[in-house]
Amino acid sequence: METVIATQTENKKLIAQLMFNLIVPRPIAWVTTVSKNGVVNLAPFSFYNGITSKPPLIMVSVGKRKDGTPKDTARNIRETGEFVVNLVTEEFLKPMVESGKDFPPEESEIETLNLQTETSLRVKPPRIKGVKAALECTVYKIIEIGDTPMDLVIGRVEVFHFDKELLNTSRGVVGRLGGKRYLIVGEEIIP
Repeated sequence: METVIATQTENKKLIAQLMFNLIVPRPIAWVTTVSKNGVVNLAPFSFYNGITSKPPLIMVSVGKRKDGTPKDTARNIRETGEFVVNLVTEEFLKPMVESGKDFPPEESEIETLNLQTETSLRVKPPRIKGVKAALECTVYKIIEIGDTPMDLVIGRVEVFHFDKELLNTSRGVVGRLGGKRYLIVGEEIIP
């Protein structure tokens, strides 16, 4: 039986559940940034996607902490204008989930999770060593949206690092589903 809910309803929790469970699978932006103090931050965001290829623009929606303050990622991007989106594949699923926990701003998720990095070519934030793709980005525009509000970061991809295999298959790439569920791309279909 069909259930209907108008978005003007007061049931904000149900609306959030619908957004997370119906817009699936969502790609994951595993974002590295650097604070003004040099602390490397790493956090996952699943409201992320491409916008256009001419120029190559992507968008990442970065919410606020539960107390209403900006997340480290948003603050760092606003202060430096740079970030890197790392592609999450199966072998990085566990550290990606762990990096989504609430770390204090002075603590680097990369160090705590024993991840290795590689120097980026055009931006200060490093790439995660071993990922199959990383997009070095500069800020194109930041728009505050929503009731909270959150930052819709539009980034211009300055450099693509990628495994050529990704041009033919996305097997092993991780996507976000609703709740605490993820999807690992397996079977691919060409109709």
